[in-house]
Amino acid sequence: MASAIQDPAHDGLWLDVRSPAEYAQGHIPGAYSLPLFTVNERHQVGHCFKERGPKEALDLAWLYVGPKVPNLLKAIHTLSAKVGIEPGAKEDLAGLGRRFWKVYCWRGGQRSLGMEMLIKQADYPVLRYPGGYKAWRQRMEPLWAVPWNWRVVGGSTGSGKTAVLRQLQEVGEQVLDLEGLASHLGSAFGDLGQGPQPSQEHFMNLLADELGRMNSGLPIWVESESRQIGKVHIPSPLYESMHKAPYFRMLRSSNFRMQHLLKSYGQEDIEGLRWAFLKIERKMGPQNCRQALDFLDQGDLKSAAKLALLYYDQTYQHAFLQRPCSQCVVDLQTDAEGSRLVNLLRKTSARVFPILSDSSVENPVP
Repeated sequence: MASAIQDPAHDGLWLDVRSPAEYAQGHIPGAYSLPLFTVNERHQVGHCFKERGPKEALDLAWLYVGPKVPNLLKAIHTLSAKVGIEPGAKEDLAGLGRRFWKVYCWRGGQRSLGMEMLIKQADYPVLRYPGGYKAWRQRMEPLWAVPWNWRVVGGSTGSGKTAVLRQLQEVGEQVLDLEGLASHLGSAFGDLGQGPQPSQEHFMNLLADELGRMNSGLPIWVESESRQIGKVHIPSPLYESMHKAPYFRMLRSSNFRMQHLLKSYGQEDIEGLRWAFLKIERKMGPQNCRQALDFLDQGDLKSAAKLALLYYDQTYQHAFLQRPCSQCVVDLQTDAEGSRLVNLLRKTSARVFPILSDSSVENPVP
């Protein structure tokens, strides 16, 4: 059963049956939520287990679930139709060429067992994930330790690093978009125009899910980041390996960077920009911060952006000098964009940092 679930050739869809609060804190990426218990019901069952034992806790659990069965079955039918899982349950899903449910709870215990029974009753193919969500997360440490072939795209603020990653991905390169996973662009201005950030737990889930799909024998392009991205942080083993990896420093003209900043942030709400400047007031200096706020009030975004660049250029230079591998840095003095820049990065990477290992070796972590 375990091998069938973990085999990517099987088109199974995750179904999380834990409480809404557990799901919100972190879940397997792409999983649908269909909780058996509310937060309070789960608490009561857990308390009963500790105080009175497993039999009484199981009786209480079914007391909660029993009245919900008609609605749960209806939800299973509706959700299955939505995602294209057809009725016709099978005990043996080995070699199954159609979609099925992969059900999990915290440890693969009673909650996922109960939902597995209901899904089978509704006549849909289903497997229960052994070990549950806890077991799925245990794959993380081995993933962090894989010797990934990082290719780091760096450069001062306004260099267009995120756009470069998107263009690399469009031509088939492996790309790990850390800022996209974190829903944050990394700086004091990084939350502008972004959705809410995931919890640290779920950020790591998203990260593990992305890495689990990648070929460790081929280059993986990533943007140069601080250890902290907004309120989430990159796991230390990954951060350290990225910190020592080949680094492509884009040296853009001042005009390019200014135009990129105005394009990126020019449509943002002025109050949001003011709040971002206030977050770095102490570091950029109260006088410079007040001047930047005055420029915003006057509608002079370009002058405000110049002050922001002065501050971020200093912080970038300090961070760049902390990189432990000076011989891993390649300077690219260019304002090229699109296919010209992508071709330059790919050719430079292949020439200066060729992949010597067998690129046919897939990610060794299941």
